[in-house]
Amino acid sequence: MEGSVYVTSAVHVVQPVELTDAERACGVLCVLFTPGHRRGAFVDAQRVGFTRGATLIDPTSPVARSATVGQGVFINAACVVAGGCELGDWVLVNRSASIGHHARIGTYASIGPGVVLAGNVSIGRGAVIGAGAVVLPEVTIGDNAVVAAGSVVRDAVPPHSLVAGNPCRVTKIGIEGYKGFSI
Repeated sequence: MEGSVYVTSAVHVVQPVELTDAERACGVLCVLFTPGHRRGAFVDAQRVGFTRGATLIDPTSPVARSATVGQGVFINAACVVAGGCELGDWVLVNRSASIGHHARIGTYASIGPGVVLAGNVSIGRGAVIGAGAVVLPEVTIGDNAVVAAGSVVRDAVPPHSLVAGNPCRVTKIGIEGYKGFSI
């Protein structure tokens, strides 16, 4: 990703040198891919003058007034974000996810479609929670960890690990985040 910036509107993708003055003047970037790619795209975009990330919340997704939502966050359709939650910068919450009270989601984390995070969970920086996974109350998921789709997480997940199953178990340790991109 080094040296690349992707700006999209419909199917329009450009390199930094191809940005129009109007695109540069916008000053806002919206990036929706894997955690490592989101980070790389934002860092590259800063080099060409983008100053902040657009936070987008679908109108069908209630977000509690007591929740804190960082810059560059994308909350897709039919999600619920409960009271006291903290979503770091560049978090991606996919459709129909449910985030329970006082959850803490680290910068660049990705929450898959239909995920259920119970109350007081902590999701580490750059972690990825796969589609339909369930994380039980007061569980911590480490930085750059990956929870496989459909998993049920009852216990803490170490950083840089892959877990899968019901109940989930560690299947790999020492991974470099989702698809080899750590934050």
